[in-house]
Amino acid sequence: MSTPEGTGALLQLTGVSKRYRRGPQELCVLRDVSLELHAGEIVSVLGMRGGGKTTLLRIAAGMESADEGAVRFAGRDLTGLSDGELSRLLGGQIAWAGRSGPGMRVRMLDYVAMPLLVGKRRERARGARKTVYRQARCALERVGAAGCEEQRWEDLSDWERALVETAQAIAAEPALLLIDDITDALGIRETDALTSLLRRISRESRTGILMALSDAQAALWSDRIMTLSGGTLTQGPAAPGGNVIEFPGHATPQRDLGRGSTG
Repeated sequence: MSTPEGTGALLQLTGVSKRYRRGPQELCVLRDVSLELHAGEIVSVLGMRGGGKTTLLRIAAGMESADEGAVRFAGRDLTGLSDGELSRLLGGQIAWAGRSGPGMRVRMLDYVAMPLLVGKRRERARGARKTVYRQARCALERVGAAGCEEQRWEDLSDWERALVETAQAIAAEPALLLIDDITDALGIRETDALTSLLRRISRESRTGILMALSDAQAALWSDRIMTLSGGTLTQGPAAPGGNVIEFPGHATPQRDLGRGSTG
């Protein structure tokens, strides 16, 4: 992985606010949100579905602009970058993993390779395509999904889809990985296995991971847990009564990362 310049936080959100118009009403989904994430750290953001978690991740990736506040990646202000510069960041040092899958019927090997091919579109050197597919195969092998290379999205279980999405996100060896509710359709066993895999990736490659989650089970593997509620981000997961629960740090147990059952 190419290490970004700078010795401070890998990702820094300061005073970020975001509002949407819904007819005559204005909805504030993010209200003065501040967050720091360092290389090799995993931070989970818990919240209800539709509560602004995806918006937070999109702003962190530079995919969407905040109404107020600043977003910096490796010390660079994302709001000051051109569309081309943001595109190169998203295809390289910043990666996204969600649950949407491809919008066309393609092999999963091709799907994992797609962002890499876009990044190489201006390269005319012979063998560039072969290098891209070698990277894609390595990513699938790394997450334990080599057997999915020739399959299509609709033929995969929820567990295999999560692995393929993860493989696509890490193929370019990003510095920052943004994960949007990827564990939502998984069972407990698969959730534990996937979060264990993500923790291993973070430790081995010093990748900073920011996860948006609806299920607290997946967050227990994080270095820090935060809650997004009513547009406000607070430290720790919220209890039913609104209080914050503090969890101790969690060691990473050795788990079987083989293919699990359908979630």
